[in-house]
Amino acid sequence: MLLSFPTLHPELWTGASLEGLCFFDPGLNEDILTGAFRPDELPLDSKTATALINDCLRFGEQFKDPSEMAYFGAMTSDDFYEGSSMSIQKQLTRQFDDGLGTKQEREAKEARAKAQFILLLAWFFEERMIELAGLEQGIKANWKSMDQTLGLDDEDRINERVVNLGNVQSHTGGAMDDQTLSFPWQRVIEALPAFLPEEAILVCSDQDVIEAWTELSIDFVEDKKNGMRTATLPAWMFAGRRQAPEGMPMALKSVTVGIVK
Repeated sequence: MLLSFPTLHPELWTGASLEGLCFFDPGLNEDILTGAFRPDELPLDSKTATALINDCLRFGEQFKDPSEMAYFGAMTSDDFYEGSSMSIQKQLTRQFDDGLGTKQEREAKEARAKAQFILLLAWFFEERMIELAGLEQGIKANWKSMDQTLGLDDEDRINERVVNLGNVQSHTGGAMDDQTLSFPWQRVIEALPAFLPEEAILVCSDQDVIEAWTELSIDFVEDKKNGMRTATLPAWMFAGRRQAPEGMPMALKSVTVGIVK
């Protein structure tokens, strides 16, 4: 199985078309999208997942500056829960604190629930960015249409004798405002091992991520069978940690990553 990384939506894939490429679906919606891979027996159902996302939105409303909320994206999962609202913690705890099974089994279920929560946040983050990009494109198109209605030509724009409405920017909080937030791909790669089939390969075409791995001196070797360069390491090493994290068993699992242009 080839699974896109770090993008979870086909619209955000930047590489060449790749036959059989799937996109991870963490289960926020009841229906599975075309071309998506949703693991069986996710610990959080769609109803609980939606409630968690809504709690996170309410939690984020206390931050005036998006960069403050972005701070939580860089935290480990345990730190995030300690700093987040009690409602989020209770929603998660309810899923695995049923007293059933051994202590080890309950801890494993807890770890999978936390991993799914991280992936839900990442998936929802992408959803909002896609919507925002569409909104900005619509605004640009509307301004351009108004330019044409008023009869502005290229000479008017070049000589700046009139205001070019196409350059007026709507403050939507997205790329036009230079307020884009970094996608927390390090947290995503540490959460994915909880749900990956053994044969899965995470395929990355994101040059910024690939450059980060180059700086970490991760050695990718030619994989002629799959037509890409691959490396297999514990997830925490791909995330750029200096040592294995405590209390994050999913990040200790090995994953295979392939890089393509």
